[in-house]
Amino acid sequence: MDSYLISIAGNIAAGKSTLTKALEKRSNGKIVSFLERVDYVKQHGYLQQYYKAVNAYDQLKGEKLDGKDPGGFLKVKEEAEYWGYKIQETYFLSRLLDLGVLNELLREGQSVAQDRSIYEDQIFTKNSNNYEYITDEDYRRYQDLFKLVMNNKPTPDLIIYLESDVATLKARVVERSRGEESELASPENAYLANLNILYRPWIMRCGYPYLIIDTEAVDFRSDDGLEQVVQGIIQAVPGTGRLFE
Repeated sequence: MDSYLISIAGNIAAGKSTLTKALEKRSNGKIVSFLERVDYVKQHGYLQQYYKAVNAYDQLKGEKLDGKDPGGFLKVKEEAEYWGYKIQETYFLSRLLDLGVLNELLREGQSVAQDRSIYEDQIFTKNSNNYEYITDEDYRRYQDLFKLVMNNKPTPDLIIYLESDVATLKARVVERSRGEESELASPENAYLANLNILYRPWIMRCGYPYLIIDTEAVDFRSDDGLEQVVQGIIQAVPGTGRLFE
């Protein structure tokens, strides 16, 4: 029996975990939910350090130096570059380990709904390079590593992209109250907006079947909204129909 890998993609607070678990329930366990396992990042405070470093650098970017403390500016910039690469490297390695587990599940004939795939790392890394949190040299190194390591790895049968506007994402960040994310919801913070700019071109060029869900129009927490998503999955990948019978 064929197994399917459905990857749920989207910006921070788009609802990926919610949909992942809802698909498992709707399929009566024919699909298992696979949530991000990035405890190492949170336990060691990497996210807090990352957001702190890049926010500090963003605040200095627009200020006039006037010859004042160039060493201090460079120190802040180097801190942002260190954490910019460190966070992406750590996430990539964590998700690479997840791929090994996913591969075993798929080989055993188990279909999986995955909360954010390793392929989305490319969006976050590109964003960090665009805004000077990752140097050009480190970005090229990351791309080379990605191409080398990802050869012959399991690929999604379908990517569901949860599209949300920035105001909605910020409201959800506030609602779920995760301390390390609090700065993302501030009016002047453009991090979520910058990621949103990269997501749609990425999904359209990803090379895999995809389904775009407008999370403001489709509430998959409701039965009707979830059924819309299910029908979209079946239409995009007809063999998945048996998973929802």
